[in-house]
Amino acid sequence: MAHHARRFSSLLSACAALTVALALSVTISAQDATRGAALLAVAQQAVGGAKPLAAVKTLQVTGKFRRVVAGNDTDGDFEVFIELPDKYLRSEKTGTPGQPSSETIEALIGTEVRDVTRGGRAGGAGRGNAPGGDAPGDPNDDAGAVQPEVQRDAPSGETAAEADAQAAPAAGRGRGGVPNADALLRARQAEVSRFLLMWLLRSEAPLAWVGTAQSPDGSADVLEVRYTDALPTRLFLETKTHQPLMLQWTAIPGQAAGAGGRRGGGGRRGAPPEGAPAARQGGPPQQVALDMTFSDYRAVNGIRFPHVITRGANGQTTERWTITRYRVNPSFDAETFAR
Repeated sequence: MAHHARRFSSLLSACAALTVALALSVTISAQDATRGAALLAVAQQAVGGAKPLAAVKTLQVTGKFRRVVAGNDTDGDFEVFIELPDKYLRSEKTGTPGQPSSETIEALIGTEVRDVTRGGRAGGAGRGNAPGGDAPGDPNDDAGAVQPEVQRDAPSGETAAEADAQAAPAAGRGRGGVPNADALLRARQAEVSRFLLMWLLRSEAPLAWVGTAQSPDGSADVLEVRYTDALPTRLFLETKTHQPLMLQWTAIPGQAAGAGGRRGGGGRRGAPPEGAPAARQGGPPQQVALDMTFSDYRAVNGIRFPHVITRGANGQTTERWTITRYRVNPSFDAETFAR
């Protein structure tokens, strides 16, 4: 299994090449809000047009993910449900036939942040065993039997670290170093804002042009925005086609699993994201650059959506989403966001 993890990590490293090249070669200029708005409008036209994008009220994204962190190889299925203006749910299901399976849910309904793990071990299921983590459950072992639903007090998954970390400078922490409810809410709202920017080029905050990024394969215009977590998010647009290439933002490693994976999916509790610099003794934690790259654009209902998305930290890509289906403006029943 370690061999498969190393092979997949090599494939992900190839995906990270553009990320590193662009991220390290941005020529920063004075912020230009007018130019930022104009470039965003051109990008919207490049993926389908401002009107079709604005007409999207609900979106369902279905696909498969694979994640490698610290030698732990986890794969499964995911779904994302978005209903504007303020409903979001992301589900990940992992497990193999005949073994305990698990579902991890993170959601935002209005101003309520919900994070739940059902089935399997509360930490999730995955192939391999990360250092310090739990071994995969044995179906004949009572300890690996299906557990009841667990309601967690902090976001799960890749965004758990981001929520924990990003909330800290903005609103401080509660007891035990856990961000308070307001900080978690702002972090989750920022997460949803980034998904809307990626998929629909929609933003409730203005984007300013801040410069140009260069790589051996071409150049990109860089737009910057700050969402509710008050941290800068950068959107990279390919200069010639104006097609979105990447989102990049920063976080400070917190107590949750790293940016490479969900708790139980390869990250250790308390571990920084894979590739993150070690914290200085007695000093503040160092920031980590997080990113999502987009590729394989295909038209769905007249809108061009990316069908391959990678995620990573500090130029080390650890996760790949392969999207199998987009549904534009589906009707969701009342139970969709109550899972």
